[in-house]
Amino acid sequence: MSRIGVAILDGAEWVLANLARLRLLRGICGWALDRLRRWRAARAARRPPFAPMPSALERAVAWMARFRWLRPMMEGVLPTPRLLQGETVQLEIRMAPYRLRIALALFRAALALAALLLLVLVGTAVLRVSALIQGAVGFLLLLSLYGVVGAIRQLLLYYQWRFILTNKRTIIIAPDARRRGFADLVYLKGGKIQVVDTAWSPSPLWGFYQAMTGARDVILSLTGYEFRPEGAEVKGGLRFPDVMPEDIVRMEELIFG
Repeated sequence: MSRIGVAILDGAEWVLANLARLRLLRGICGWALDRLRRWRAARAARRPPFAPMPSALERAVAWMARFRWLRPMMEGVLPTPRLLQGETVQLEIRMAPYRLRIALALFRAALALAALLLLVLVGTAVLRVSALIQGAVGFLLLLSLYGVVGAIRQLLLYYQWRFILTNKRTIIIAPDARRRGFADLVYLKGGKIQVVDTAWSPSPLWGFYQAMTGARDVILSLTGYEFRPEGAEVKGGLRFPDVMPEDIVRMEELIFG
C-alpha cells in the first residue's frame, strides 16, 4: 500500500477513535473502529512487514495455500507471523541482499543451461548420435536440473530466514533443522534475547562476500555467554546468517536500548 493509502487509513482510524468517545456514536463507531483495526492487522499478517510487493516465490506459495489440502504444507514452508491487536513492526531483518541476487543468478543460469541441454538431447536423438554422447548430454542435463533445485533451495532459505521485532514480541522464522524445506515460527516475549554476537560465516563463499560487504552472521541467545579458559562462547545460540552491518546496529539498539 502506498504512503497515501496508509495516511488515509491512519486518518480514518483517528476520526473513528474520536467519534467513539461520543455516547450517541459509541456503538457504531466502536464497531467500525474494531473492524478497521482487525482488517489492518489481518492484512499486515498476510503480507511480510515492510514488503508491499511480495516476491514471485512468496506469491506462488500464497497461491498454492489457497488449496485446502496444500495449505498446511505451504504454511510450514513459508510461515506467516500473526500480529496481535495493537502490535506494530519496529524492525524486520532478512539475509543480506547479495544472497538473493546470487541465488537468482544461479537459478537463471541453471535453468537456461537445462533448457539448452534439453534441446541438444532432442537433437542428438533426432540425428541418431551415438549413445555415449546422448548419455553424456543426459548426465549434464541431470546436473543442471540439480543446480536448478539447489538454486530454488537457496531462494527458499533467503525468504525463510526472518527476524521481526515488534512493540510486544520478538518473532523469529528460521529453517527447520529436522525437516529440509520447512521453517519454524517462534514467538518470544519482548526482552528475552540476552546476547547478540557477530561471527564470520563458516562457509568460504559467504565469508568472502562478508569480507567485501561488512555483513556478519549474528548469533542470538536467550541464556548468555559461557566463559572458558580459551575465551567466551555463546550458549545455545541461534545463528542468523549474513546480516548487513546497519541491520545489526538497529537490532542491538532495539533489543538493548
